[in-house]
Formats: sequence, C-alpha cells, structure tokens
Amino acid sequence: MKRKVIALLLCMTSVLAFAGCGNGKTEDTQATEIAKEEYNGPSSSEIDIDLKKQVSKLCDYKGIEVTIAGDYEVTDEKVENNIMSILPYYGITGVEVKDRDTVQEGDYVKIDYTGYADGEAFEGGSAEDVMFDVSNNFDVTSQSNYIDGFADGLMGAKVGEEASSDVTFPENYQSTELAGKPATFKFKIKGIYKPVTMDNLTDDMVKEAFTQEKLTTKDELIDYVKDYLKQQCESARLQDTNSAVKDYVKEHSEVEVPEDYLQARLAEYEANFIQDYCSDSQTLEQYAATNGTTVEEMRTTWKSALEEQIIYEFLFGRIADLEDIQVDEEDYGNFLDYLVSAKGDGATEADVYQYYGNGNEEDGEKVLRQLYRVNKAVTFVSENAKVTEKKAEAQTEQ
Repeated sequence: MKRKVIALLLCMTSVLAFAGCGNGKTEDTQATEIAKEEYNGPSSSEIDIDLKKQVSKLCDYKGIEVTIAGDYEVTDEKVENNIMSILPYYGITGVEVKDRDTVQEGDYVKIDYTGYADGEAFEGGSAEDVMFDVSNNFDVTSQSNYIDGFADGLMGAKVGEEASSDVTFPENYQSTELAGKPATFKFKIKGIYKPVTMDNLTDDMVKEAFTQEKLTTKDELIDYVKDYLKQQCESARLQDTNSAVKDYVKEHSEVEVPEDYLQARLAEYEANFIQDYCSDSQTLEQYAATNGTTVEEMRTTWKSALEEQIIYEFLFGRIADLEDIQVDEEDYGNFLDYLVSAKGDGATEADVYQYYGNGNEEDGEKVLRQLYRVNKAVTFVSENAKVTEKKAEAQTEQ
C-alpha cells in the first residue's frame, strides 16, 4: 500500500504543475476575471471531451518495454557520504584533540575572530565559536569558503593564544566599502579538532545531536539514513519508469487536443499564475518585464507545456476508461490531504477544490478526481511494463 501511495503522489505532483500552480489565494477571483477578459470563453470543465474521439489510436499499452537509466542502488559508501554531509548541520563538526596544543595541517580549529579595516572593526566581520578547516580555508558548519589568506595565520598557532592574518578583499567584493581594501583578521584559538569520521563518531554524539529523530546510537543513524536513501532511490525509479511509460504511449498513439479546450486551460492557468505571482499592484506585463521576458513568450511556453500535459491526460484517461479504473477513496483522501498540507496557511479541502476549479468547488473536485484516475492509469501501465534498468552515465560536475 505504501508503495502505491508513493507512486500516486509522484504521478499526481507531476501533472499538477500545469493543472494548477502553487499556493494561490483562493478567495481572490480578480485574477480569473483579468485572464478571461482576453479569453472570454467557456471553462475547461464546461467543454465536453469524448476521449474515444480525441484518441484516434491507442497503442498496445500492456507489457510495453521501456528502459530507464539511473543510480538506484544504495551502497555503504553512499550511506557514509550522506552521513558525513549532514553531520555539520547537526552540530557534529569535529573531535577535540587533547594531546597537543599547536595547529597542524589537516586540523580543524574552533576560533573567535574579528576583522579590521583601517584599524577599525568592520560590520559583519566577526564571529564566535567557528569550526574552521585550516587547510581548506573552510567553515565546517556553514560549508562555506573564506577570503583568500584568511587561514594563513592559523597554521602553527597555539590553543589559548591569539593569531592574525592579513588579507586583501577582491575588487569585486560584495561590500563596496571593503572591495579592494587590505584588512586584518585577529583570532582567538579555542581548541584543536580532527574531522569526524565513521570510525570516531560515537553513540553519545548521535544521541545528543539527533534528538528530534529520536536516534540514540550510530547504528540507528546508519539505518535511518539507509532507509531514507532507499526511499529516494525507489521514488526516482518510480518517477523514471512513469516518465518512460508516458513517453512510450504518447509516441505510439495518436491524439488530438481541441483548440477551444486548450485555450480554456491556458486562460485558467494564466489566471492562477497572476493570482500566485503578481502582487495587487502588478500586472502580468510588469511581471514579465521584471523577469526579462514578455507575456507572449510566457504564453507560448505555457501553451506548449499544457498541450503536452493534456495529451497525457487524454491518453491515460482513455486507458482508465478501458480498464474501468475507479477512485479508491482512501488513496484519493491521502492525496487530497497532501494538497491541503502543501497549500498551508490553514487551507481546507474546499480551498483546494476552489483553487483547482478556478473558484468552483464542484469543478475542482471533478478535475482532481479525473487526474487521480489518469495517474492510476499511468501506475497501471508502469506496473505491467517490462522495465530494463541501466546505470546512468556519469554527470559532468558543474
């Protein structure tokens, strides 16, 4: 049951990007009226669609062969890398070194620092209890690099003593008051640490940091992260399979989208977009200009994406009819709860229905129930498909 719910949510969220858009203010109907001033036609729910007519050719969708490419395996290395990446955000940054007091290559140090320009401390140039990777000039907790030369004075410094580094800010530095200027950072060395590894990570460290997750041992943390990564891989596998299946059915079928229906959907999408992204004093033209585009270019993009979305809806809606796919009220309720929680701000089911129905609850429920059937059909075809998995090619780092 859990796998089916995950599959349904993956399908549903992929189509809702163009069935509606985001957390709109459902009580505001002005946006709908603005969009329909140019369209002035029936709503999409008022247009009768005969899927038998619109889908003139439907491929043999049972047992289709598709190939997906991805990395769906959870290895010990992935688990360890994930744990190491999240530990700093939980305050686990290093293990204190107590058998020496001099900073060496590869050490982390806990420092307080203050920056001075023209002999005066400058705003934003000081911090306390920073865990700093001396060799890499790197803040371990925030995962950020510092200005070149910042760490120079730390190598060879001793715990309890003070040290300093002279730097010059880049000419293009974000603060114009400091850009291109020399400065001095003064440090207080408060402790030497070595990086946390799976070998020196202790149960006590996990118990103290992961209170919200109620983890008390390193082994529990490993299992927790492993389960999380397995869910991620399963979601990726399902999503890739659904995408491959949808593309196959589209490529091997023939379907026509009525222009009046497409224009109605476009007007409704535009109304929701204005409602979500344009302020009360901002027009769509102004929004477009601010974002370096035009309303015409936006509409062209929307129309292309909507047409593709509607094609999928028609094809898999037809499959839903042929397979007599019905709404499972429990599954549908789970999805509706997801939408309500995603909308936030004390939203109700009525709010969600009004949003996806452009102010009409009945239309909104009709839209969501049909999309539910459409995506159950996607799941049906995916579960009956012959899926070949291959390793994704290595991605070039950006």
